Amino acid sequence: MKKVLNINYCLLAMMTLLITLVATPNYADNAVKLKVLVIAVGDETQDPGLAYIKPALDEMGVPYEVMNAGTQDLTADMLASLNGVACGVLDSGCVGNFNGIILTDSDLDPAFTPAEWDLLHNYEKDFKVREAVLSGWPAKYWDGNSPFGVYLDYGLTFTSSGNNYNGQWSIPTSFQKEVFEYINKVNALPVTDFAFVTVPSPPPTEANPGPRDGTVPVVTPLLKTGNGEETLVSIVQYMAPSQTTPVREVLISTITNASFLIHSNVLAYEFINWATQGVFVGSRFIHMTAHLDDLFLENTLWDPLLKSDNPTHTYRLNGADISNAVSKQAAFYAAHPTAKSLKLDFAFNGSGAVVNPEAAVLVPNLAEDLVEAVIANKTAFRFINHTFTHADMDSPPVPATAPCDYPTFTTVAAIQAEITKNRTVWGLLGLPDQSANNKVMVTGNHSGLKDRKCTDDPTQHLNMVDVQSDDVPFEAGANPLFFTAAANAGIAYLASDSSQLNQNIEQYASNVDDGKTTDRLLLPRWPTNIFYNTINPTQLVDEYNYIFHDRFVNAGQDPCVVPGAICATRDYSQILIAEAEGALRHMLTFKKWPHFFHQGNVAKYDANGNTLQFDWLNSVFTEYERLIKLPVKSFPYHQIGDKTKDRLNAKSAIIQAVWNRANNTVSISANKAVPNLEVTGLTGGELYGGQFIRAVTVNTQPLTFAVNRALTQ
Repeated sequence: MKKVLNINYCLLAMMTLLITLVATPNYADNAVKLKVLVIAVGDETQDPGLAYIKPALDEMGVPYEVMNAGTQDLTADMLASLNGVACGVLDSGCVGNFNGIILTDSDLDPAFTPAEWDLLHNYEKDFKVREAVLSGWPAKYWDGNSPFGVYLDYGLTFTSSGNNYNGQWSIPTSFQKEVFEYINKVNALPVTDFAFVTVPSPPPTEANPGPRDGTVPVVTPLLKTGNGEETLVSIVQYMAPSQTTPVREVLISTITNASFLIHSNVLAYEFINWATQGVFVGSRFIHMTAHLDDLFLENTLWDPLLKSDNPTHTYRLNGADISNAVSKQAAFYAAHPTAKSLKLDFAFNGSGAVVNPEAAVLVPNLAEDLVEAVIANKTAFRFINHTFTHADMDSPPVPATAPCDYPTFTTVAAIQAEITKNRTVWGLLGLPDQSANNKVMVTGNHSGLKDRKCTDDPTQHLNMVDVQSDDVPFEAGANPLFFTAAANAGIAYLASDSSQLNQNIEQYASNVDDGKTTDRLLLPRWPTNIFYNTINPTQLVDEYNYIFHDRFVNAGQDPCVVPGAICATRDYSQILIAEAEGALRHMLTFKKWPHFFHQGNVAKYDANGNTLQFDWLNSVFTEYERLIKLPVKSFPYHQIGDKTKDRLNAKSAIIQAVWNRANNTVSISANKAVPNLEVTGLTGGELYGGQFIRAVTVNTQPLTFAVNRALTQ
């Protein structure tokens, strides 16, 4: 970071006179486009700040433009133009191109010139646009060239720096409805990386002048260090002598921020929200959905003696487990007020719920206690089609007579039968919401999306190898027979595994020919380290430590230098803490992706009815609620698909939105139909985290909506 430049004190008297002669800038209330300008100091590989904030903007659906200060110059026409020519606040019809400015680094040094800083600050003043600074040195810089003076001053004085602070929230009443409304301010925010620590600077003097535009930076600390005297995040309001309201406002963090840091995940939303004044195209919700695969089937269990699955040790849920899950879910709601919408989602295989899976006419096994308990408690859970027998959907061998480690289907009809027979069982059991769920499916082991080339390694997960050397990943490895069967059955959405190559993104299978004009949409799911073959803490701890630590030690390796390994073994509580941290990071990306588990994880393992599944959920929400107070959304999988479809459609559209400050309305149009476009700050929306979020349908004709920033709610 660049330190304060030496000031030429010989010019101070001249500068003081100049400041008094500069006219106070207009505090305009002109129209601005709902678009954010991100000024970076490199591309995503060079600028950690850009790599940090860009995914949040993308996931929220906020229109933005990135300017690389290292390769581009800021010009007046970039900020505001009329008929292709730069325009100013007094020009009739002039609209600002951005309603928010985000700087990835406080000084943008050495790329940004004093003239560019003046241009940016004048735009913010004239068009009433805020700025957010993600990180950096609390800069104060002097320009030795005309017009001379301090061109950059955040009103902060550096006091110290270091790692690991317990940030204490200190948001005054005047800003309670304006910033960090989603935070649980009772608890500290652990800052786990390098940070500069500051205090507000004293008022400007002749010997230590303020900004050359005549304003005075007034600092309001928001996040302080443990001693309560120094600040990590602040609001800076620039006051002009003749005005009682600020002419410019900045939210500045002097903390290192990166996408892999929890404190950064917590702070990210406010940088965007502050810069846009809470009025922007896009939205954010926090999500958590838990899928349990393989209901009605049994699976093998981990054997601590063998250090592998024991084929003679298996487990299948029973009726008591289901009844217990209902009770534990109710207790979970009572313990976690943010989790009221969560229901366990069971991806089920109907072959385990019928009397004879081979029969031409399927008959439900109503006398079996698991089936009976599921039916009796069906409204407590949600369900997903997981195919009838959990059969493999990967491509058959070529030629057909070639050996294959697992059975495959060779016809579309046979695959389609796996889908439709499970739907038949859905109806026979009377499970809820079948019609809506017919559009989504989870295949066994997410098969059909890549080609394993007929080789199967049952210990693959032990080697932390997600793609075998001969595997063909998605899309090239997708089985066209499976996709055709899914398309014929009306499946719109398919589950994918985010840990697999080419599957860690919401995407249409556009290059897989399934015979339909519309493509199947892949919905990623996150795996966890609550392994499919464990039903109690003893098994989980043994397998976890073997995978991530012991096997390396046994091989004479140092696990501390092996990527993905751990230096020391962990007990059950430590595993849950690590899992909660990983899940919290996922939640704070605002993605809707589910986390997936397996049926045995909800087995009751002690007299208190505890289960691995609810131990995990309770740990995750305990950590979440320590930091955040937003209610968590938990949508059924088909609805996640619908919302993802709308999001991708909006992402591919050109959205035009203008905030008219004169009448406090937003006019929105697009180059095509965009249904359910979520916009923050509009009257009539859902109140979430102290802000209105409204879904609107827009087209080529502009529609006008009233703005409501919910500051009085």
